[in-house]
Amino acid sequence: MRWIWIPWVGVSLSCYAAGHATTTAGDPDSVPTVLDTPVDFSGFRGVAADAARLDEVRIGLFAPMDERDPVGSHMYRAAQLAVEQLNASGGFEGVPLRIVTRWDDDPWRGGSKQMIRLVYEDSVWAVIGSVNGDATHVAEQVVTKAWLPLVSPVSADPTLTYIRIPWIFRLPPDDRVQAQAVVRDGMLKLRLERVGLITSTDHDGRVFAEEMLGQMHAAASPPLFHLQLSLQDLDYDQITRRVRSFQPGGIVMRLPLAEVPALLEQLRNGDVTVPVLLPWIPGAEISEFQGRYDGTILSVMPFAAADNSRYARFARAYRDRYGVHPTPTAAYTYDAVNLVVQSLEESGLNRTTLRDAIAGGSGYEGVTGVIRWDNAGGNRAQAVLVGSR
Repeated sequence: MRWIWIPWVGVSLSCYAAGHATTTAGDPDSVPTVLDTPVDFSGFRGVAADAARLDEVRIGLFAPMDERDPVGSHMYRAAQLAVEQLNASGGFEGVPLRIVTRWDDDPWRGGSKQMIRLVYEDSVWAVIGSVNGDATHVAEQVVTKAWLPLVSPVSADPTLTYIRIPWIFRLPPDDRVQAQAVVRDGMLKLRLERVGLITSTDHDGRVFAEEMLGQMHAAASPPLFHLQLSLQDLDYDQITRRVRSFQPGGIVMRLPLAEVPALLEQLRNGDVTVPVLLPWIPGAEISEFQGRYDGTILSVMPFAAADNSRYARFARAYRDRYGVHPTPTAAYTYDAVNLVVQSLEESGLNRTTLRDAIAGGSGYEGVTGVIRWDNAGGNRAQAVLVGSR
């Protein structure tokens, strides 16, 4: 296989010889993986606090409260809704629950300081967060040293759990599962050939690109091209002309939410109408892309909402409370809070035994479906590819 890297106006382009497939030697089932044995914690267990001595029981949320943030706003609303319902039923052993929020737009600088304050000053019992892979990795580093459970309702980064830190739990299907759905239910089902890949160079774009490339090669359908877009000074017209020059039969795209509609509109203006396949982009609904593109759009839904009575009740309560329909981000955040509180009822106010209770809660029935952990703390959720014309 020949790789050609061409720097081009903020875009790195890698071209593959179309139709050239790679194979994996040996039986993949015989290769040891990090998921072969359950991750566990064997350190100091501590002593449970007495709830009667507390005015409130705090759960941390590492996300922005800003209503303009399409991810953080839904996380905060869903967390508040869950706590309001739980407090109406008596809270935790008669003590009210409270969501405590900390955030900084620069996760690796100010964000780490806010996480430290959330854990050590606010004395939360668990943390829910965060809005993307970068911020969640920052939270992960802090809770690992503090021995505090972190439940991630948004990030699909496989490395959150594959590094086998016992304090981390991921709810959405990871990028590998999503890439499998894009290939299996999109590319192969539609018999798409000459499929190009467009990803951003930020953390989440790079991680998805790695997983998507692996799945495309495994399916003997390597990408016709791979445009890696820097998010500074994007020229959508030039990108469209470059895409059109390859005459693709389909496009897989993973960009931040703000960039997807703009590129879809420019592709439409450039008479590109081939099917576009998207992984789950937190904060986005496929309906938001309708009217921006003339071709078929298929997007990953991180769980199946159809015929799900629990989700229907949650969606109704969310609409009644906030006047808008919940996003998948909201549903996973709602499950995260309820899972933490149910686990607290089993463990008591002790961070270590709370971690054990969350880990032992595999089979919890949430609004997003049944949550079943793999051996590293990742939910075995299955991605669903949904379509729009």
